[in-house]
Amino acid sequence: MYNHILIGFNDSEDGMKALERAAQFYAMNHDCKITVAHVIQQYISNMAFNYNYSVVPSIDGGIYPTQIPLPENELPPNTQQTIEESQVLDHAKSFLNRQGVPAEFESLDGKPMNDLCDFALEQDVDLIIVGNSGKGALQKLLVGSVSESVMKKAEMDVLIVK
Repeated sequence: MYNHILIGFNDSEDGMKALERAAQFYAMNHDCKITVAHVIQQYISNMAFNYNYSVVPSIDGGIYPTQIPLPENELPPNTQQTIEESQVLDHAKSFLNRQGVPAEFESLDGKPMNDLCDFALEQDVDLIIVGNSGKGALQKLLVGSVSESVMKKAEMDVLIVK
């Protein structure tokens, strides 16, 4: 039986199915730990590069560039998307609470296939559950499938839920 299950959650229909499967595992073993992780693909830390630069005098008489934050109405368009993506875990939390499943929730920043597998190793996860991407053949060819990549890279069991 699994002791620590990680669900890669993206708020899709297949992501919800992954949560349902995790709830089923929890019903069979109340001692297993459940962690839900959402990988924010828009790098919040890189938003700093979407600032205007200005030149400011330095103490030694020279000048150096400094960042000046944009006014809120001039924030880059991906900022709102990043905020929305960070709220995805609220849906998972609400669903698992209704099922009576205690869980921990993590937001990771980067690429889903790398971050989920790395996080799973760090946290001694024995099973990763992800939803099937639902992408078509052409889209998988061009973009790749997160679930397939996690399955190939992970060092523990992976369950892809359809």
